[in-house]
Amino acid sequence: MQDWSLFADWHTHTHFSDGTGSIRANALAGQARGLREVAITDHAPASLRVGIKNPLATIRQMRAEVDAWNAKGQGPQLLLGVETNLISRQGDLDLPAKVLKQMDMVIVSLHPLVKPLTWRDGATMLLPNAIQRFTRWRSRKLRNINTKAMVEAVYRHPVSFVAHPGLWIDIDTEELARACVRRNTALEINCQHTDILADYVRVAMPTGVDFVINSDAHSPSQVGRLEAGWRLAQKLGLPPERIRNAEQRGEKR
Repeated sequence: MQDWSLFADWHTHTHFSDGTGSIRANALAGQARGLREVAITDHAPASLRVGIKNPLATIRQMRAEVDAWNAKGQGPQLLLGVETNLISRQGDLDLPAKVLKQMDMVIVSLHPLVKPLTWRDGATMLLPNAIQRFTRWRSRKLRNINTKAMVEAVYRHPVSFVAHPGLWIDIDTEELARACVRRNTALEINCQHTDILADYVRVAMPTGVDFVINSDAHSPSQVGRLEAGWRLAQKLGLPPERIRNAEQRGEKR
């Protein structure tokens, strides 16, 4: 893998959700690290306390800032994405389809602290996941519910990649990975949590699914800090051809 490098960081946050920096600050950080692409992917509105407020107006403002940066042609190319939340057992996300179609990149995540679509979704999936997050309690039934919901989300929506699958949430990684292969959706190697997520990468690899390596930056200083994910990929023997934001030196994907 020594002849390969990572050209993009497709998972970064700004002050529009729970990050500390601006879109411009993230772009400048990516520029300093020699990245060709940086995606701005703030949390969608169902994330408790940290989701973007007034999403339609806010996304318009974010798009204007992204377009203004790109118009300068100075690099890196900015992409406007969003980290959506799974809010139902049927795979519903917390932004409408017409908004998702406007995004350059759509991430789906299953977080434990999210406003559910219905009280039943909260009682049977999201609340149990929050309890599981902070206790040793585990349930095969909940694992099946989580897996089915995530697979449905991948099938129903234009998902670019699934963020940190398995982080604090019990899922069937192999089943999710097989669905992602069929939908041309990638799985993320999240550089904030490589110690926790190594097993999921190991389980997913035999399915042939592609991966992306991202920083999940919540401050400009973290943008482009992809070393931990790259080391994990090397350790597990993941072919660089299966890392979508990797390229051979001197070649562009």
